[in-house]
Amino acid sequence: MTNEATLVTPDPWSMKTNLTSSYQQTLSDQLNQPTRQATFVGAILAFVFIFFGLIGNVILITTILSVKKLRSHIINIFIVSLQFNDLLNIGFNQFFVGLSYANRGWLGGPILCKLVTYFSTICMGCLLWHHCLIAIHRLIVVVYPNLLRRMSIRIYIIVSLVITRILPILCCIPSFLTDSIAYSSQALRCSICNKFQIYINITILILLPNVIIIFCFVGIFLHVLHATHVSGRRNNTTVSTSHSLRREIRITKMFAALFTLFFLGYHPYGFVRAYDKRRQLHPDIYVLLTLLYCISICASPLVYGIMNNQLLHESMRVVFNCWHCQKIDNCKKYSHQRLKTNVKKSSILTNGINNANCNRVNPPITVSMHTSTSRSLKNETNSITVLDTSHV
Repeated sequence: MTNEATLVTPDPWSMKTNLTSSYQQTLSDQLNQPTRQATFVGAILAFVFIFFGLIGNVILITTILSVKKLRSHIINIFIVSLQFNDLLNIGFNQFFVGLSYANRGWLGGPILCKLVTYFSTICMGCLLWHHCLIAIHRLIVVVYPNLLRRMSIRIYIIVSLVITRILPILCCIPSFLTDSIAYSSQALRCSICNKFQIYINITILILLPNVIIIFCFVGIFLHVLHATHVSGRRNNTTVSTSHSLRREIRITKMFAALFTLFFLGYHPYGFVRAYDKRRQLHPDIYVLLTLLYCISICASPLVYGIMNNQLLHESMRVVFNCWHCQKIDNCKKYSHQRLKTNVKKSSILTNGINNANCNRVNPPITVSMHTSTSRSLKNETNSITVLDTSHV
């Protein structure tokens, strides 16, 4: 038997088709990417709002946790939990979004890309369910005050904080089990591709809390209209009740403004990402919607400061105290350093004087002899009697 060697030559037609297909894929990816102008403006605005959002959230959390009268209120506990969620969302998710716009591509690798997608979904669900449970609490406080007296506030806080954290994590289990996250050239980051996961996110994490929030705020609005109509017919005995009611209405307006800001900022972005699977929209629209979402998250401390005078004054006082303490510390450090330099100079001078005195040859003896002779001469001149020549 003779061994026949066969040489396999590549087909030039198949190589040509592979090159054209890869070229078309890269060309389509480049066409689906946002323009350079949009990513440049998006990166600048994203980092500006991230910077101010982080500073505002840190100041707000520090103010509430450092002031006892603010820390003891149930609403402020929800605010602190919300701001911690915003810190994670701004400092981790939105930061990498800004980096992707600055680089015009993803920088962190596939694992970090998937983690950002998971964290953004969890933070979004946690934020909406926070607003949902706050709206339920506002409805109980304003409309059903008798139920508020019978219920345990501590148990309600614990259950609310557990639900807002556990429920979004449970909703992300299908995406954990299946490989349903892929890179999107339009958004310059990863996105969820599994339809079942998208359906869970829309129904449980978006629609359900939105319906509950709107129902609670409509109930509060109708109750306030009825209460103002009834209080107009009564005498002045209900002044204290109307004052407490007005206070609760102001707090409710603040959370309604926060929910409206988040609703206008996130929901266009979320629905466009969910339904535009054919990639028909221009990629610059994704940059605009992402910036709206980033602004709605970073502007929450500004809403608290505008609509809550107590938080505004306490935050300004905390910032002023920190700046004043830093100024006092700098003055103390400067005075301490100045004192050290003066002590060093005085020690150097004393050491120099002592060395000079040691090198001299008996100067005190000569000085004492000179002073003794001068004293003796003075005594002799004083002892000479002056002749009286007035009679001559």
